[in-house]
Amino acid sequence: MKTKLIQSIKLRLFSRKKFYGLSISDLGFVPKNEDIFRLALVHRSASVYKDGFAINNERLEFLGDAILGSIVAEMLYKFFPYKGEGFLTQLRSKIVSRQSLNKLAIKLGLDKEVIAKADLSRNKHIYGDVFESFIGAIYLDQGYTVTKDFIERHIFPKYIDIEKLVELDTNYKSRLVEWAQKHKKDLVFNTEDIVPISKGNAFISHILIEGDLLGEGKGNSKKEAEQKAAKEVLGHLCE
Repeated sequence: MKTKLIQSIKLRLFSRKKFYGLSISDLGFVPKNEDIFRLALVHRSASVYKDGFAINNERLEFLGDAILGSIVAEMLYKFFPYKGEGFLTQLRSKIVSRQSLNKLAIKLGLDKEVIAKADLSRNKHIYGDVFESFIGAIYLDQGYTVTKDFIERHIFPKYIDIEKLVELDTNYKSRLVEWAQKHKKDLVFNTEDIVPISKGNAFISHILIEGDLLGEGKGNSKKEAEQKAAKEVLGHLCE
């Protein structure tokens, strides 16, 4: 209780103070050991050697990766109580992917704080690494509960759109179109009315890739028929 009271007083006193681009009020805590946060920003290209040991953020990155994965897994487990392991695993992978964390680090302004001698324009994954090491620093400085609170209160609501990620995962037509564009394949959706309507299905969609019929779907709407057809095709492509 006493510790929480002291932390609350510190937050009020330092709420407007900036800490590596983030306000103390956004962090939700006042850092105790600022050295560990500075270390979180040191890329291995800017390592300092002591007794033959390279001092940089790689160990913090390792720790932060595990902590972040654990927190995101728990949040998704609670947020989607009826979804299976496969769904939860794929969604967590999207959230903690290198591309996602790179963008997140840039939005937070951590990219401007990185200490490196490498060409950052060619090593943009460094920013995602720094975000993970920053999470590792928060964990060592404040503990799991505060780190989890920072992710839940500041990161998720402001920077991660769960509904959009889920929609992207289930929008089979968009995924198929993206695949076709990436592989430079000719993709055609032929969607027609079903007359007479059969078993409640009003539309049928056929998908042709390079002229070959690879999938079929039926539904009460054109969108549903095309989504089902695209799902079938993606299933074949992933075999």
